[in-house]
Amino acid sequence: MEAAKATITSLEDMMPKATTATKETGTQWKIPPDRIASDDCAVHVGRVIEDGEIKESGIAYHVHKGEWVDMLPCRSLTEIITLTDISTAVQEGGESLRILCQELAQRIISWNWTGMDGVALPQPYNAPAVLERLTDDEVAWLLAAAKGAETSDGRKNA
Repeated sequence: MEAAKATITSLEDMMPKATTATKETGTQWKIPPDRIASDDCAVHVGRVIEDGEIKESGIAYHVHKGEWVDMLPCRSLTEIITLTDISTAVQEGGESLRILCQELAQRIISWNWTGMDGVALPQPYNAPAVLERLTDDEVAWLLAAAKGAETSDGRKNA
């Protein structure tokens, strides 16, 4: 019986300790979230797009330097299906984009992002409306980060 107790204690010792995201959200996640630095998130101003092709990239502003996103490293089936139809969704401005924001709001559990005015944005977890107010460049960056978070070995950590 003592050996069994010792095994349980050692298994508990092997469990991941509370991550920063756990401390900030008060939730103990079954899968540890990844902290992804947002330094490379750029919003482009003056971009010219003709016939679906970028003719001029405009000026890139890195509006989230020094900021981060905590994201769960797994996607739902709904997110995968919606992403396969993303080019259609962008062209139609359809419901698919709204669904993607809903799905991302389930994975982005916390962040320290600020708006263009430098004021902290509301937390995005379970709040897709927060993501719907971002620029298209910011949402595209989050989607790319979400895909990269699944294979976090190569991701930059804040």
